[in-house]
Amino acid sequence: MQTGTCQKGTRDYDWAMIEVTADDTPDGHGRDAGTSVLLVRRHRHTRTVSYYRCFAPGPVTLTRLVSLPCRRWRVEDDFQKAKETCHLDKGQVTCWNSWHRWSVITLVAYAFLATAAALERTAQTARDPDETGLVPLSSHELLRLLRTLILPPPRRDREHLLWWSTWRRRHQHHARLRHRRWHAYADTTP
Repeated sequence: MQTGTCQKGTRDYDWAMIEVTADDTPDGHGRDAGTSVLLVRRHRHTRTVSYYRCFAPGPVTLTRLVSLPCRRWRVEDDFQKAKETCHLDKGQVTCWNSWHRWSVITLVAYAFLATAAALERTAQTARDPDETGLVPLSSHELLRLLRTLILPPPRRDREHLLWWSTWRRRHQHHARLRHRRWHAYADTTP
């Protein structure tokens, strides 16, 4: 069964569903409480096998169960693209608030890029549905265009670079002093 396409081509897998019942099922959660199955996926070319343990409150078709990992792939693809495009995983955070702020701002930036790219793809299809030879606009390409055409280039003048170097080294010095004070305090407390 072809379960979708991705950047590297189509996903071709063989799927199987096996009903399973656990020996340690608590009372009141028996067979009539839902359906528990093992979903097995085998890649048609590499023969790599993956397993998914699934539970549903009622009977479920194989097609419905297969659609769930496919949705998960889309979510994982979006997170990977957010990491690559907006550096979701590059935040150097030291506390809960800064982690939340970094995650929110990067996800908002990625949502903007993904939505704008999707709108442009839709508009392009409406303008010229027979357009061939072009890959659809991606969030990566849109960011590249924004950086080149709209966003101002970074300053490279000598004074600016020296000012930032001084600021960075001063900040690192203060952080090092605070770190040493904290370790000295932590080592003396009982």
